Amino acid sequence: MDLSDVPRAASADLWLLIQIMVECEHGLLFLRGVTDVDRAKIEDRFWNDFEGGTERGVVALMRFWCLVDIFQSRRLRALLMARGYDIFYPAVVAAARLRLNLHWGFNPQRLIWALATERPAYSSTLRLGIEASQMGMAA
Repeated sequence: MDLSDVPRAASADLWLLIQIMVECEHGLLFLRGVTDVDRAKIEDRFWNDFEGGTERGVVALMRFWCLVDIFQSRRLRALLMARGYDIFYPAVVAAARLRLNLHWGFNPQRLIWALATERPAYSSTLRLGIEASQMGMAA
């Protein structure tokens, strides 16, 4: 795997991680950052619930943790505070397809553009109760 250009992920795999994060009551990861305990708990649950291949799961985890990291920037944190959990769905769609270099992470401006153009069709409270497989999301 080329770490300077991580393969695209399925949105459903990233959405599964968002659901796990919320169910494990770690929804504030996007605001406060991640600890080793948070990472271990979410990854253990992910591997228990995930039904795909190992490479696909690793790609999803890499993209998810880079998504959490990029939300530590001031502009994205402010956007999260303004839009709440409704931002997670468009963030997942964008993180699944945007170019990712593990050394540099996602390009913050490209993520902001993607979030500005994609609006969720439903509120996050409805989406968080839907299984990723039922959402019909593609990479």
